[in-house]
Amino acid sequence: MSFVADVLVLGAGVIGCAVAEELTRRGAKVEVVDPRGIGLGASQASAGMLSPYTEGRHDPALQELGARSLGRYDTLVARLRADGYRVHYSRTGSIELALDENAADALAQESAALTRDGVAHTLSDGEQSRERTPGLAPAVATLEIPAHGAVNVPEIVEALWLSAERQGARLTLRRARAIAPGHGTVRVETTDGRLDAPHVVLAAGCWAGQIDLADVPPLPVRPVRGQLVSLGLAAVPVAQALWGPGCYLVPWEDGTLLVGATVEEAGFEEQATLGGVASLLHAAPRLLPAAALATFGGVRVGLRPGTPDSRPIIGRSSQIDGLVYATGHYRNGALLAPITAELVADLVEGRAVDSALAPYAPSRFGEY
Repeated sequence: MSFVADVLVLGAGVIGCAVAEELTRRGAKVEVVDPRGIGLGASQASAGMLSPYTEGRHDPALQELGARSLGRYDTLVARLRADGYRVHYSRTGSIELALDENAADALAQESAALTRDGVAHTLSDGEQSRERTPGLAPAVATLEIPAHGAVNVPEIVEALWLSAERQGARLTLRRARAIAPGHGTVRVETTDGRLDAPHVVLAAGCWAGQIDLADVPPLPVRPVRGQLVSLGLAAVPVAQALWGPGCYLVPWEDGTLLVGATVEEAGFEEQATLGGVASLLHAAPRLLPAAALATFGGVRVGLRPGTPDSRPIIGRSSQIDGLVYATGHYRNGALLAPITAELVADLVEGRAVDSALAPYAPSRFGEY
């Protein structure tokens, strides 16, 4: 019997898999379309930081959406684990280190903003912070945010996909080339023929801008290369994720220390570079001296989907009935996956548009 999808999800990264999993749980028949497979795009550059009050520091709307999404992570991970999927996940907080007076002044301003927003945190001088966390490098000041956490991105992408697949989702290895209105459906032209469905979710990351959209300009989504280094220690002397100049560090109990991630305008070039890796290896011991003794585990490279305002594009198309956009998440795909999946599934089901989506509407870039 042929598979007839209710929804085509274009893209099998963390966003596409989260959307597919949410839709299948709601009873939809979902086909995920991706030329590579599961989690082989921007997910490769993600260390899994769940830090809305750092990543959203200069964008209150993004901070609010990130905080909403973080609030869904405990339930999501508990459900995936209960279904037998392995997902390493922690909520041990984060520490940002200021290594000079200017950076310390910036942390003080951030502390004032967090206080106004009612976000629990601790601003300390470097000496106080090292008394609590002896493994840290000497710093002028630190900012600790206990609500933050991290997730193993390859594991959660795989778990989301396997959960969707268990509920009937199907993966098709094709590249989408064009999307156009059909007769009561949305038509997707691929490298291996045409697919049709009542609904299509465009979650193709930085490749979304290469898909023709029926006489409208390409989506303004571009690739931003990220290189991520994996190190190994007998024991990582901190539990919290660390932020600082030049990198961030995500420790795991097995001694793995992820160091990320470069931000490079390199087009669709996905090769690791000596300069990118060297910059991360130089920056890591400045935050955590023990990193200098670590073994080198490897490097991953991914292309993040950047947009002109560094906000994702989430919303219904005004030009193609049945098309929903879910792309452009840049550095925040892992963090925003739970809330994006929920909001996109609501749009597919025809529910009222959540007011939280206003800052992410496709219309801010034109008639899409």
